[in-house]
Amino acid sequence: MHSKTTRNVKPSKIPNDALRKDVEDHPDDYHYERARRFNCTAPAICKALKRLGISQKKDFRTSKSVPDQKSDVSE
Repeated sequence: MHSKTTRNVKPSKIPNDALRKDVEDHPDDYHYERARRFNCTAPAICKALKRLGISQKKDFRTSKSVPDQKSDVSE
């Protein structure tokens, strides 16, 4: 029977300082866009942001998915 060994620290491909800088430079980017820059997956970016305690809430006024115009629906 083989005994399992565990690591004290989990390996991390994404450097904390670089990720913080990327969030400052590109605050409205999606996880998949950050993942392209860091050559990893979007879930890895999500876990790294969670590890750093960074929670990004989308500002719909500046989001890429919503046009900058008013909609045709009256308020």
